[in-house]
Amino acid sequence: MKCKCGNEGIYYQAYSNKYLCENCFKEEVERRVKKVVKPYMKRGVKINIGISGGKDSLVMAHILNKLSYPEVKLRCIFIHEDIEGFRDKALRIVKKFCEKEGLELKVIYLKEEFNYTLDEMITLLKEYKPCSICAVFRRYLLNKYSKDSDYLAIGHNLDDHAQTILMNYIEGNIKNIIYFGKDAEGFVKRIKPLKYVPEEEVKFYADLVKLEYQKEPCPYSSLSYRHKMKEIIKLLEKMKPGVRFSIVRGYEKLIKLINYEEKINRCKKCNYPCSGELCKVCQYLELIKERMKNEL
Repeated sequence: MKCKCGNEGIYYQAYSNKYLCENCFKEEVERRVKKVVKPYMKRGVKINIGISGGKDSLVMAHILNKLSYPEVKLRCIFIHEDIEGFRDKALRIVKKFCEKEGLELKVIYLKEEFNYTLDEMITLLKEYKPCSICAVFRRYLLNKYSKDSDYLAIGHNLDDHAQTILMNYIEGNIKNIIYFGKDAEGFVKRIKPLKYVPEEEVKFYADLVKLEYQKEPCPYSSLSYRHKMKEIIKLLEKMKPGVRFSIVRGYEKLIKLINYEEKINRCKKCNYPCSGELCKVCQYLELIKERMKNEL
């Protein structure tokens, strides 16, 4: 089948019912990213990039670097959670990538920051989902080390967005439904360059531009509720191509109609923005400390 430009199509886009050649496919992905990030690409702006070694964050960093102006300062931040047999490989990939792209890299170790690896935390907090624990500490550190920047770029793709929105609806988590689409006081403003790019297109783009990325999933990912939601989204998309876009765009319309502001407190231990007296990070650390004491 032919691409719209007349060249041979190599990718079929089910939701648009069209074939794309290599050049047109890459241009379309980059165009969607540019549409999101263009308002932020201004002289003197500093953008931190949360990078993990997976396809999403590497594609995001590659395109941002490609689209960026000389006056925009980009820096990659890698959170090393010390997941045995997994994160060291990711770090090697990220270091190689940043060196090739000419990007500054900051590596932050969970163990150095909190005295525990993620594996140790998960063992001590067995009643909590591993991905929930990881997300809390990663979010904390990314925000902490991005305070000197104007924005923090996160590699969430279209599928990630649709999954989060549906999960919050299903769980009836009204607070998360409201604040997922808004910038909260005390947090560095986030940019999500890949939010209109489906996961399979991120992967195909990474393969076309020959990016080396970590293909092995996190050993804890299959235990998460998000993993189950991912399969549901795939089924819905197969039944009705384009449903991911409908979920995200419908949500974006809804969030504009909601004018609710919650008072943001500061954690009494670390001063991190939170809704209660202690932030989730300090709650987890208190619980870990208590359980470590009981084991002695």
